[in-house]
Formats: sequence, structure tokens, C-alpha cells
Amino acid sequence: MKDCSNGEVLFCLVCLMLLSVLSSVESFNWTAQPTNPTPAIKGQDVSLTWNYSLTADELLKTKTYFIIAWKNSDYGIDNIASKFFIRGAVNVGNLGYTEPQLPHIVVDRNDPATLHIKDVRREDEGTYKIEFTLTSFGNIIAEQEVNLTVLGKF
Repeated sequence: MKDCSNGEVLFCLVCLMLLSVLSSVESFNWTAQPTNPTPAIKGQDVSLTWNYSLTADELLKTKTYFIIAWKNSDYGIDNIASKFFIRGAVNVGNLGYTEPQLPHIVVDRNDPATLHIKDVRREDEGTYKIEFTLTSFGNIIAEQEVNLTVLGKF
């Protein structure tokens, strides 16, 4: 077996680092998002819709684990809704949803990343954040914020 020189080892390390940088350049991409700010009329429904594209590797990872979480710190609630898939969990092979705090805010079951706010209220105004996670370690690979402005008589 051949011993590697320090220069060869250094070259290999640099190549690996460049490869990881190049592979991260072509990664998760938001392809559509709500207008910012998004206007909403008090008493009516509004949908916040995002679309995204994944690399082949990211798409493969979603077959094992992913979480899309929506947050709004203005409510004082960490997660207002989420959509998840965890292989080996109780919901084996099925998507799961949580909408624990605000029953008028729901995740669209037929769309990749849409949050519906029904019967918009004054307190719905604020900054909504979406986070996309592909590992159980909680590493967020993409996030985006949108401001919702409520219009109408208060």
C-alpha cells in the first residue's frame, strides 16, 4: 500500500471541501413564495403558499425524514403548524400534520407548503416564518419570512 505525502493529503482535503461547497450551491431552492408583505382582509381567508425544488439527494432524504414548520413569534407560540414525515414513526408511510394552537390556521393537505388562515383576525397580522428541515438533528436547510398585513375595520 502506498503512503500519501502531506501534499497529496492536503490536495484531497481541499478537493473534498470544494466538492461540499459546490454541492451546497445547488441545493434547496424556493421557487415561489407569498408576496411580501401579503395583504389580508379582516374576516376573509388568506393562503400563504411556497413552492420549492430539491436536489436528488435532498429528495431522497425526504423519503426518510422531513419537517416543514410554520412559526409566528407575534403569537408567542413557537410552532403554529407543521407537516412532517418520519419513517418508522407511528404514521409509517404517511404524512403527519400538527396545528396545535390556532384552529383557524391549517396546513393544506394537497399542496407542498401552503398555510391557510381562515377568517383573518387582527391578531393574525405579523411575520410568518417557514422552515424546511431534512434531518432529525434539526438542521434547517431553508427558511423564509413573510409579513402579513391585515386590512379592514378593526
